[in-house]
Amino acid sequence: MLLDHQPTKADITPPASPRPDAVQLRARRSPRLIALGILSVVLGALGAGALYSMNTHNADVVVMTRDVVRGDRIQASDLAVVSVPAGLTMETSSSAKMGEMVGQTARSDLPAGSFPVARHLGEDPIPEGRSLIGIRLTPGRLPTADLPPGTLVQLISLAENDDSVTDAVVASSPILLDDGSGHLLDVTVADAAAPSVATLAATDLLVLIAVGEG
Repeated sequence: MLLDHQPTKADITPPASPRPDAVQLRARRSPRLIALGILSVVLGALGAGALYSMNTHNADVVVMTRDVVRGDRIQASDLAVVSVPAGLTMETSSSAKMGEMVGQTARSDLPAGSFPVARHLGEDPIPEGRSLIGIRLTPGRLPTADLPPGTLVQLISLAENDDSVTDAVVASSPILLDDGSGHLLDVTVADAAAPSVATLAATDLLVLIAVGEG
């Protein structure tokens, strides 16, 4: 017996369209990463603002135009004015003080491009009829108080059978040695006393005391 085969109905449901390559599923964003991103943007903006402020707020300061060695008198041609960032941490002198510097004597070497300040300059440390002597004094042989240039002092001999006292004037403030073993300073004395003071200083036989004026 022949079976009556009836054709089945074709499936007319359209196939699912593939997702275009450009369409991606949205990933979940980490709140921590979002916070870090915002913080980076804020810090970047602050840094840019600080840099802009430093570059736009300048100060006019005095600079050396050539090398000047210690003891030389400052000439107007030795100085110039330059503009530097106002936030510069290096010690400088305002351009308004440049006129005061002309005619003063360099207390230390001032290379071209350096910024001179008040402690680098002063009156001529070697007046007429006087000699400049560098001495080293161990702790206990000079006052602990400040001894700025111009301080009147006396140098007392510790040599045997020598109780001489020499009047002197501080030319440069005492500087503590790196090892703490003593202080170095310059003083001026009368030309006649210079040889004996130099000898006593070389043999570590001096004591310095500060005295008042008059």
